[in-house]
Amino acid sequence: MYIICPIVERERVASFMQVNKLYIVAMALVFILLAGIGTPALATAPREVEIEAQLVEFDPDSRVYRASGGVILTSGDFRMQAETVLYNQETEVITAEQGVKLQTATGNWEGESLVYSFRTEEGTLTAFRGAMGSSFYTGETGELRGEEILVRGGSFTRCELTSPCVKIKARRVRLVDDRVQVGGGWLYLKNFPVLPLPPVIFTPDHFENWPQLEIGANSTRGFYVIGRVTHQVNKQVTLNYSGGVGTNQWWNVQSGMRWNVLPGLVLNSTLTWEEYLRGNASLTYNLSPVQFRASVKRNWSELVSGEQTFSVMRPLTKKSNLELSYTSSFDEKTKGELRRADYGLRLTGRWLPGFTLGAGLFYGEGDLKSDSLNGWHLRTTWSGGVNIARTWRIQVAGETRWQTGIEPLWVDNQVKLVKDLHCFQVDLGYDLLDESVNFNFMFKW
Repeated sequence: MYIICPIVERERVASFMQVNKLYIVAMALVFILLAGIGTPALATAPREVEIEAQLVEFDPDSRVYRASGGVILTSGDFRMQAETVLYNQETEVITAEQGVKLQTATGNWEGESLVYSFRTEEGTLTAFRGAMGSSFYTGETGELRGEEILVRGGSFTRCELTSPCVKIKARRVRLVDDRVQVGGGWLYLKNFPVLPLPPVIFTPDHFENWPQLEIGANSTRGFYVIGRVTHQVNKQVTLNYSGGVGTNQWWNVQSGMRWNVLPGLVLNSTLTWEEYLRGNASLTYNLSPVQFRASVKRNWSELVSGEQTFSVMRPLTKKSNLELSYTSSFDEKTKGELRRADYGLRLTGRWLPGFTLGAGLFYGEGDLKSDSLNGWHLRTTWSGGVNIARTWRIQVAGETRWQTGIEPLWVDNQVKLVKDLHCFQVDLGYDLLDESVNFNFMFKW
């Protein structure tokens, strides 16, 4: 047996090593064990471990290191802090207690105690808590399995408050690669469960994948609640589901899919039931710097209606895009089918801070004239907002169509007052065309 302990005096290695300096804050101990029977050629490769502590003891019979007092143990990417640590050289197992802090390739974690094997790269951290990316996790235990962590009795959130505004609780939460897998759970507002969740997979740092809850009121729905969840089947396919109810005998169910068919080619589709069945699908292909997009919409009420669109868009400058589009639409009526077509060129850009502005020249023809003009006409669009205080914002959105000899046709004109409430967003909006007020309360992960 060979033991290399660079910091320990040679005379004390033969029987029992003890380093105890009462007033020294920390002492580094680097050791390499060369264990084997017979010739040195049969010795196994040692693991290099570094320990810093106020007190370090080594028992050569059991080959166990005992360290206490601000212990820091490091081995490669593995770095741990605790008050007391036992390390068995023969089994390569760590047992740590009291204020355990662990840094690994997956994130930074804390707990009350840790048992971890370097050989199997597996261990259990009790009273688990920590962060990965911009998300925070807690649980009864965290089971480390290589690059994966299984949190039992866990919850996670993007809210950094001690008592999070919004969180997700589940019996099992699996952290692997850059994704979170939840085997069913509940969405909580503070400590109150509000939305049951099916098994879902999502990326923590992508806001659109997190469960959503919207509470609002308007003239059409009355007071309503809508819940949305996303399920990432794999890296190519993502499914989403939503449902809502309102006091004006309103209800809505929806399901959709996003499929990365090939690099640069994405298929989106959605089916919605709201009074009648509605569906839409789009196929987008990015051939840098040009984007091609084809989409179709259908409404299956008593009579079918819909539209098809094809567009080509490319950047013009760093702040602007140029788009060429063609749209055909139809609406089946009791006296026959009505059709129209629109095509034109549109320029959009972010020339004003916080706003996206657009202007385009279009030509339209056909029998369907709702929100449309026949002949050549100009379309202008705007959207964006300005901050009027640290947590207050005014947002606007609209579209107007212009043609010589007639009054401007206002297709959309809305204004909202938005308030930031940490993990929530509240807005009070007014539609200038319908002369209606709407209120929304939503998550802001």
